[in-house]
Amino acid sequence: MSEGTNDSATGVRQEQVPNSKKIRYDPEEYKLRKRLPARLPSRSNDVYVNNKTDFKAQLARCFKCLETESSVHIHGLGAAAPKAINLALQIQLKSNTPLELSVNTSTVHLIDDFEPQYDSGDFYSKERQNSAVIIKVYKLLNMDMNGK
Repeated sequence: MSEGTNDSATGVRQEQVPNSKKIRYDPEEYKLRKRLPARLPSRSNDVYVNNKTDFKAQLARCFKCLETESSVHIHGLGAAAPKAINLALQIQLKSNTPLELSVNTSTVHLIDDFEPQYDSGDFYSKERQNSAVIIKVYKLLNMDMNGK
């Protein structure tokens, strides 16, 4: 059995479901609404990658950022993580200046809300986890390669 608690701020019931037991909701009875993940304050050199945006447009945006900034931070969540990695590698490959990559991975907590389609249902909220990647693409400092 699952234990439920009410979130005092939103009044939404949150389900505590063991990992081995998954509850399925009928799409005719409930509408699934996925909340946006928490974001860090957006800076001019942050690029959030998703699977819907054109790859060439994201590539052009990253190069534009690198013209004015010394680095660009590429964020990818879940299924967009491989696209974010590919974007960073393409920037490094196609750049005229030497670039380095710094990669950080993490797990992001997401919340899904289940809204009842009928008045007789209860609001439910369910937490899940998804993987995330943040790639810092930055210009190398001018260093003397001869060691002088």
